Amino acid sequence: MPNSITLVNHATVLIRLGDIVVLTDPIYSRTISYVFPRVQKAGIPFSDLPAVDYILISHHDYDHLNLKTLRRLCQRGSASIILPKGLAPYARKAGFDRIVELNVWQEFKSAGLRIVSVPAKHVSKRKALDDNRSACCGYVLQTDSRCVYFAGDTGYGDFFQELGDRFSIDVALLPIGAYKPYSWFKDLHLHPTAATQAFLDLRAKHLVPIHWGTFWISDEPMDEPPVLLRHEAERRSVQDQVHILRNGEQFVF
Repeated sequence: MPNSITLVNHATVLIRLGDIVVLTDPIYSRTISYVFPRVQKAGIPFSDLPAVDYILISHHDYDHLNLKTLRRLCQRGSASIILPKGLAPYARKAGFDRIVELNVWQEFKSAGLRIVSVPAKHVSKRKALDDNRSACCGYVLQTDSRCVYFAGDTGYGDFFQELGDRFSIDVALLPIGAYKPYSWFKDLHLHPTAATQAFLDLRAKHLVPIHWGTFWISDEPMDEPPVLLRHEAERRSVQDQVHILRNGEQFVF
């Protein structure tokens, strides 16, 4: 099987690394918390999803840890779910029994795949009055021949350079949406300009933007993030390395 990235919607990405199938932060709900509406359909209907080997959860915000979707996935098969340390109760609530919790820089190895939990700059508060700031992370996925970085939700930080030093990344999946008002989101999400700088810091071969265009969760126009990303990529002369996918589109690498 070819190595590929398919943008399902939001931060939900179907990653194929040979015969291994990974699904990130899956969400198929019509809204987020009954407040933020879906404005685009998922690019792969739930019924058309292939068998999934591993589900990655980056943090427990409602648009990244969606219990309704996780329950549906659990009923489909025997995927393992990987989460930040402390979030296993959500996985058990969804019905999973193959659960792996990782602290940042811890790793999981199985069947030719290495999954490393890596830093993210984000605060995850599932409830408005929740004083517990859950762990947030990204993940690096490695096989013998390929390396993919899934950032989850993150603001800009020095750790991008560290990741570029530690790993030879083929594809970086970086969030580019939900940045307005900037004073609110600047330490939580990447503006397209910051995402471009992060990509350069990572020294990755390709950038596939995520976390835009599906749910109305911030003030910028829904179609603005990829426009700004394209302009910044052209300004930094990396436009040929940036692959802006619509929901359901695939990038083979």
